[in-house]
Amino acid sequence: MATPYITIGCPTTGGGKVISGNSLFLIDGKAVACTGDKATCPTHKLVATIVSGDPCMNIFGKLAARVGDSLSCGCKLLPQQSLVVQDNGGGAAQGSSSSTAQTQNSFAPQTDEHGLKFQLKDQETGKPLAQQYFKLKSPDGTEIEGFTDKSGYTKLIKTGTEAKEIDLTTFDLSEPMAEWN
Repeated sequence: MATPYITIGCPTTGGGKVISGNSLFLIDGKAVACTGDKATCPTHKLVATIVSGDPCMNIFGKLAARVGDSLSCGCKLLPQQSLVVQDNGGGAAQGSSSSTAQTQNSFAPQTDEHGLKFQLKDQETGKPLAQQYFKLKSPDGTEIEGFTDKSGYTKLIKTGTEAKEIDLTTFDLSEPMAEWN
């Protein structure tokens, strides 16, 4: 039987919502929740941990959470979206490996462009750092530099259709730089 996976924002039987997930694995643009991720629970007045997941779907060492999986408080996870990418119901395998790959790729369009931006905040006050110089660099060599906006955000760097690591470099320009030896 097919069961939907859980994403950030999905409700719980305790009236709460899932508040953490893995942003490198998205469904409908939302991070998938896994064992160890958190959800609020107004019924039990706490932040609960997802304690069960799909043993057949491992995301970076954690089991992907599904509808009906449990929280540490005893409540269950409920669906918010209807995209189903898991089916452990058995049955005969049919078709070739190329059609299986085609089916798996049809869940998420490969034409979507993705991007990343950072928000810089003062580590003592937590307030956004406006007009802070930054440089972003992607693995393919694309570089973007500039100053953060009034909310402390860098410019958006496009990462294409895949998740990529982006290097962020900042400089403290509030004081003159020391001499280099």
